Amino acid sequence: MELLQDAWNGILDLTKLLVIPDWGALIALLPVFMGIVVIAFVARTILMYARIGPRRRRPGRIKPVTPDGIHMPGPTYAPIFAAIGTFLLFMGLVFNGWILVLGLIALLLTLLYWGREGLTDYDHVAHHPQLEPVVHAGPPPGVHLPGPSFRPILASLGVAVLFAGLVFGGWVLAVGVLFTITALLGWLNDARKEYKQVIRADTTGHLENEPAPTWPKAVVSVFAFLVIVAVALTAGWFPPRSAVGGTAGPAGSAAPSGPPADPGTIEVVAQGVKFTTATLTAPADKPLKVDFDNKDPASHDVDFLDAAGKKVYDMKEFTGPAKKTFDVPALAAGAYKFECSIHPALMNGQLTVGG
Repeated sequence: MELLQDAWNGILDLTKLLVIPDWGALIALLPVFMGIVVIAFVARTILMYARIGPRRRRPGRIKPVTPDGIHMPGPTYAPIFAAIGTFLLFMGLVFNGWILVLGLIALLLTLLYWGREGLTDYDHVAHHPQLEPVVHAGPPPGVHLPGPSFRPILASLGVAVLFAGLVFGGWVLAVGVLFTITALLGWLNDARKEYKQVIRADTTGHLENEPAPTWPKAVVSVFAFLVIVAVALTAGWFPPRSAVGGTAGPAGSAAPSGPPADPGTIEVVAQGVKFTTATLTAPADKPLKVDFDNKDPASHDVDFLDAAGKKVYDMKEFTGPAKKTFDVPALAAGAYKFECSIHPALMNGQLTVGG
């Protein structure tokens, strides 16, 4: 009885809002009214579509069956597992630690599983009789297809050398630019020949396709030689250089004498994407000066790290050839690592700070 009384009171309260309107309360109920309208519209639409078409229900889902003589590989979860492994691998490259190891293991197991499925599928297909291969003599008359070309591969190799030159600079960059330009010009020449054939077909009515290209052995050999020479020149393999970065003098000649070096000054030379010395010494608990001679056209710097790998001095990199002097705060006695933060794997050494 009390429940019915509460419901009736609710109806009276709602009626009161309509008979003696409280506009503020009515505006507050607008979202409710709009919701009722939307629900009514959706219900009407569903009911309308339910009454359209034949009354007979459609048959159940028909399982697809592969026609005879056609092989379709079955479904597999390997791509999903590979995506998860790749995701964990990239997460590990960012955060390091156990996530990287887990990603490598997951990706390796997925690839092995995927390969096993591929071999099983291949063994299944290998036992079926093979149809005779269809060999086409060429495109049908009046149809023009661009012929095969090695230009995309050569252009890709040139761009790869070009980007390597942007990192290491020097002769590698020059060979990369030359390689890329040569490949693109050859590609443009192929397009010019093809265009001439199309223009000629407007008169003769017959479109001739360009012959299949031969392997670009000469071009690849020449540029492989140039890349090797450029790497050797950039790395300083020849002419031979002394430990301080200069050209080696005659055998038995003494090093030129000069004024004694300031013990508070460290001289560092970068050449050929490496430091010319792997060991440095400096006094302890005294401010230092670093005379950094960057002889490369690439950007380098010199950072100092303590035994725990924490950076105790961070130099601002600059592009050479140039020479700059930097002030380094006093360092406590001990062994430190110095490296170029841009090329840490190629340019590093040890700084010993005396007691």
